[in-house]
Amino acid sequence: MQSYFIFANPYKPETVTVASKLLHTLKEYNTNVYLEPWLYSKINIGQALKFEDISSNISAIISLGGDGTLLRSVPIAAENNVPILGINLGHIGFLMEAEMQQLSDVAKRLISGDFEIEKRMLLEAVINKDKKYLLLNDIAFTRGNNPSSIVMSVKADDETVFNIHGDGVLVSTPTGTTGYGISAGGPVISPWLECIAIIPVCSHVLHQRPVVLPDNQVIHISTNVPPFGRSYQIVIDGQISLEIEESVDIAIKRAKEMVSFIRFSKQRFLTRLHEKQMEWNAK
Repeated sequence: MQSYFIFANPYKPETVTVASKLLHTLKEYNTNVYLEPWLYSKINIGQALKFEDISSNISAIISLGGDGTLLRSVPIAAENNVPILGINLGHIGFLMEAEMQQLSDVAKRLISGDFEIEKRMLLEAVINKDKKYLLLNDIAFTRGNNPSSIVMSVKADDETVFNIHGDGVLVSTPTGTTGYGISAGGPVISPWLECIAIIPVCSHVLHQRPVVLPDNQVIHISTNVPPFGRSYQIVIDGQISLEIEESVDIAIKRAKEMVSFIRFSKQRFLTRLHEKQMEWNAK
């Protein structure tokens, strides 16, 4: 029997209605459907399960929301080798595959296996030789609430990339270059290339420009203790924010894990980029 986990954005007003409709549709195909406890308490169908407790026995994670919701599901999905299907409840998303109006067709194709799997590279970041984080988009190391600029060293293996004096640095996968990276003046890189982009953020050194490196290099970022009892900020995939009040050493490399996305049609990256740019311009 196939099993699915519905991972949803609790702050979207349509979440419960869409999740309920999707769950009823999936149950018609005699499947197991799991939900986070907060969502189960509102629908009372399926089975409650904490997201961190899922295993490789899950056939797919169905993410209801936008790119941010999907990004939160990536580390656990990748660690358990479970594919993700993104159903969009908001604006145009670079990572989403279907719209909420397509639930019936989505369920039918999902159950019948009428889809392709697309894999994308991840980065692994280890902060101060302690906790490891998996990320699909980017990791930003910035001055945080410190009004002074930050001075840091950025190396690729044993070669200096930058000695930055500015707001910080961003290290991104190709997938992440359409996020924070594009706003910071970085390049847009096709998600099907395998490389690492390093983007200085508001550097005082005018000749410093984004650098794109092969995916087999290890990026090292280091800086000293922040002055006057202040803190630095590390943001991972725009979802996890860490305040650091000590010296920092971050090692970033390509992760051994990859994330898998369920695709019902060929991905048209440039077309979606143009659509997203038009949406941005309209705001």
